[in-house]
Amino acid sequence: MLSVIATSTATAQFDLEKVRKKAKEVLSKDSDDEEKEEAAETSAEPQRKLTPWEEEQASHEKGRKVLTEADFAVRPLANIRSVYSGMLTDKREAQNFYDKCKVADYPNRRLQVEQAVQEDPELRDLEEHNYNELMTGFPKHFAQLTDEYLIKEINNAIETAYAEKAKGAARAGAAREAAEAALLTAEGVLLVTPENTRVQQLRADAQAAAESMGAAFASNVYSGTFHQEHVGKIVFSSSPIEAGQENAAAITSTFAAGDRIYGMMYFDGTYKEVTGGSSVAHTRLLVDGNEMVSYVFKLDAEGSARSWLKSEIVPDPAQSTTRGAQLFTEKLMSLSPRRHTVIIRTTDDYNKTIAEGEFSLDCTSGLDKIAEVHRGLSEKKLAGVGLPSPAMRNAGLEKQMKAALKDWSPKKPIKVIITDRDWTIQHHPVTGAVVSRTINTTTVFKLPDGSCRYFEISFKQQYAGGKYGKAQQFGVGDSADILCSKVK
Repeated sequence: MLSVIATSTATAQFDLEKVRKKAKEVLSKDSDDEEKEEAAETSAEPQRKLTPWEEEQASHEKGRKVLTEADFAVRPLANIRSVYSGMLTDKREAQNFYDKCKVADYPNRRLQVEQAVQEDPELRDLEEHNYNELMTGFPKHFAQLTDEYLIKEINNAIETAYAEKAKGAARAGAAREAAEAALLTAEGVLLVTPENTRVQQLRADAQAAAESMGAAFASNVYSGTFHQEHVGKIVFSSSPIEAGQENAAAITSTFAAGDRIYGMMYFDGTYKEVTGGSSVAHTRLLVDGNEMVSYVFKLDAEGSARSWLKSEIVPDPAQSTTRGAQLFTEKLMSLSPRRHTVIIRTTDDYNKTIAEGEFSLDCTSGLDKIAEVHRGLSEKKLAGVGLPSPAMRNAGLEKQMKAALKDWSPKKPIKVIITDRDWTIQHHPVTGAVVSRTINTTTVFKLPDGSCRYFEISFKQQYAGGKYGKAQQFGVGDSADILCSKVK
């Protein structure tokens, strides 16, 4: 009897997975049917017929687009009403004008408009204002602009170029810039009105000036043929590179982590010229496209007069003379053990690149050697750091200042050097009453790792009740590591 019951129970069981599968098929079929019904309803829905006015507008759409694009292209030139004297002697302004002329592409735009009107004669009346401006108004405006201003500017720039050249080698860059500005302006005008014979002659004069100034510039500014061939670039070698004495065979773009790496930047002008007169530039190190180092530097008068600049990436620490090497090696020694693409880029204050170079660095081994170079550079830097002589000695005040720095823990102040001869008194802006006094110091701290670092710290004493209170930290300035052995 028990066996019969067991058999009946087994027969009554069902397969849940089969039920789920069947339900899924039914749902899928229903969904497909609904989509077909919606598609049928959509296809059956009649398309709205365009009105006669809409059909007419659509028929003119292509031609209107041509006129609109042409109007948009020439508008920047049409908006120029005057040019102040000497404006286009500036190469950047001349380049801007040339770019506008190139975008305008007026002769071709005019042909396109004529063709559009030929295909759709009604377009001329429908777009009468735009058509007349493009075909009549703009040519008249540009001809007047050329006669009254642009021809004068081209002549002015050419004269400026020769005048600058006569001043000697120091003005070779300015002479070339003015000549190239004249050429850009003339070529810009001819892009718009290629048949202008007066400007054709001026273009020839500007071309001759540009070639003359370029040759003078090359001989006076570039360090040699190698420099001229690598303007705007940074080249690399495993040994120091000397401008004008380059060994082309030693220039490479492939290094291993254990190699020495030196660079040379070649500028298109003196450093002062390519930095816009500021002599300030920014150098960046990028590894595989990611910026890892960025620092700003300024050259003195001697360095600013050169058209090249040495760069050190992984140098011999004993011979190193640049700040960048320590920053570069600090990041390079921590790279992953594989091949990397490294870019060195130097820009002016406006982020315009004045020199750039790239090399491959195989870091599968040798990273410890870069770390060794970094240590050597750091030690050399520390050896050159010293402390100022005290301008005032006051043991009691120095002790008070150390006590005021208790919040700097775990850094411990070990020496305070007062660098001002006397206090600076602060007065109330209205009453003139004394409110406080401040004084500057160089304060050395012992760090938790046993090294030393100094900070420029100012202290203040508040004035109340006819006397000054205890010294309190007022401000913090620059800081630098220093050898503890130099702290006496």
